[in-house]
Amino acid sequence: MPTGSITLVFDKTQFRQTLISTGAIGALFGSLPVLALLAFRNDYGHAPRATRSLFALGLDLCLLFFGSVTFCIFFFGVLPMALHYAFVWTMRRWTGRD
Repeated sequence: MPTGSITLVFDKTQFRQTLISTGAIGALFGSLPVLALLAFRNDYGHAPRATRSLFALGLDLCLLFFGSVTFCIFFFGVLPMALHYAFVWTMRRWTGRD
């Protein structure tokens, strides 16, 4: 490596595997509450109330699912990887190993 320039090698394969694995975990975490809400949905409760349309329920369930997938990808995949690269960049700069 030339002296005076700081370069980090960004491994695209590792990043892709991180996105896939955290996305799969997010899909698992997102499908559990969705299935629980569908299984325990009770239209015949003790207190009379207006029932929700299937479209509104489907939209809520999709937002819950995709929200949990996005949360897991960001907080369990992208953020730790960014912190790792920032730490490596800082240590290389402090120790003079550019």
